[in-house]
Amino acid sequence: MEANELPNIAELNKEYFNNTSSTYDANPTNVLYAKKCAEAILREVKDLKGYEVMDFACGTGLISQDLFAHVKSILGVDSSQNMVNEYNKKVSQQGIDKEVMQAICLELKESDGDQLNGRKFDLIVCASAFHHIDDIDSTTRMLVSYLKQGGELVVLDLKKHPEVLHKLHEENKDHIIAHRGGFFPEELEKAFLTTGMLENVSSKIAFSLPKQIEKDEEHIFEWFLVKGKKI
Repeated sequence: MEANELPNIAELNKEYFNNTSSTYDANPTNVLYAKKCAEAILREVKDLKGYEVMDFACGTGLISQDLFAHVKSILGVDSSQNMVNEYNKKVSQQGIDKEVMQAICLELKESDGDQLNGRKFDLIVCASAFHHIDDIDSTTRMLVSYLKQGGELVVLDLKKHPEVLHKLHEENKDHIIAHRGGFFPEELEKAFLTTGMLENVSSKIAFSLPKQIEKDEEHIFEWFLVKGKKI
């Protein structure tokens, strides 16, 4: 099934992540991917002091937690209320002021204009979530609209490998994957460039990890990072 044939993919994702929020952090693979993504962001954007950051599709806040010590403030945004609840529970348990770190449940849409009352960010990150989004062009334009001039957008996702594409997402997650197997880096570079609002667009391999895709077969999967600066 093609991405544009997927019915109500945003609602299906919301339902799936609402149902898995309480056990999400118990999965060591989820924790590892988040840690690797956060490390890649910190390598790429080295001096975050004073930055106001949006963590888009923030989930339970695994990446926000790793970035928090380096920035002025983080706003997590996610469409799953239960994921947001888990995020904010962590913040509260650590005694962190919600003015400097919190998550909100909001489905940001380009068509809805400014949904954050004029708030702008020095950095917006989105890790391992773009493949869940049907219209990446609209989402990219929407995210850029929340950047300050000179602010950066950083997206990390799985690099597509055609030779193993047919073996990925064959189980219960298949119905919430809009871009099965991830992306070719040039696909996201194009989405960045076609906004007409980003410069210095580039991509690189961020990290790689082995994954067993069949009983006796392991493949090295690569995550890539694409970034651009708002003109």
